[in-house]
Amino acid sequence: MAEDGTSTSRQCPKCKTSEFQNRSLIMMLNECCHPICQNCMENLFARNVGQCPYKDCGRTLKKSGFWIQEFDDLRVERENFIRKRILKTFNLQEDDFENLRDYNDYLERVEDIIFKLTNDINTEEVEAEVKLFREENSELIERNKRRLSNDDLWIKRMLDEEELRKRKLEGQHKNDLDQEKSLFNPKDVIDELRSSDLPAEVVLDRQRKKQIEHEMAEKEKAERIKRSKLEEKQRASDRAVYGVVRHAGKPYFHSTPVISLNGPPMLSEYELSENNFIKYVREPSIQSIAGGFHSNLGSVRRALFEARADLFLF
Repeated sequence: MAEDGTSTSRQCPKCKTSEFQNRSLIMMLNECCHPICQNCMENLFARNVGQCPYKDCGRTLKKSGFWIQEFDDLRVERENFIRKRILKTFNLQEDDFENLRDYNDYLERVEDIIFKLTNDINTEEVEAEVKLFREENSELIERNKRRLSNDDLWIKRMLDEEELRKRKLEGQHKNDLDQEKSLFNPKDVIDELRSSDLPAEVVLDRQRKKQIEHEMAEKEKAERIKRSKLEEKQRASDRAVYGVVRHAGKPYFHSTPVISLNGPPMLSEYELSENNFIKYVREPSIQSIAGGFHSNLGSVRRALFEARADLFLF
């Protein structure tokens, strides 16, 4: 692995152990995002404080600041670390601003800060800006640390609804079991046969009738539960992007466009005469007519063809 941490292969720079030699290799990262294996981390930071083993770094690190590497791309790990650190300070909500435009400008400012810190652009100026923001908005930051964000509230609401639905189903199932026990208790049937004056066939027929009614009710209940599950699944899919409902429109049907490449058809002699196309055409002389010439041949057809020659090229 290169010492700048840009390689995607996982190898410890201290003991040179790679993931090909040890499939259970665990790489650890700190704020400088220089990976080392877990064993070397335990040895180098046995006193909880030590220097980064990468040369040209030499940053003093704490053992408590290490975390397990999840992504092969260290730039993603670095961005996630910086984003978590910055969002602890820039934790303002939409209701902390006068209008939506100010809130959007604030979000854009946060993304610019994260981008600059991730790519080491004007790091000192950006850190000074973060420090100034922390000092100016300390009360808002502390207040927002103690309350949930809109995303957290949405997740909590979804979890509460799921828990309520599970409890409702468990209670329904328990009631069904109790009802089933009360309907099909052999001891009750024996006691009824012993104490009743009715024939045994009548008592057993009545019991079988109750059983049939119960089975039909169970089928109807199963259908209702199935429909409710489908509806709940549909609602969950509609709420998949933080409550944005995706409306299903008309399905797309592709029809091949019909393109006429040959142009409009040529008019016949009768249509030329009926539509007054040859009204102002000079009459041919007797000599021309004797040779078989018509007025629509030399003037109208040629004029129409020259005017629309591009339509008759194919």
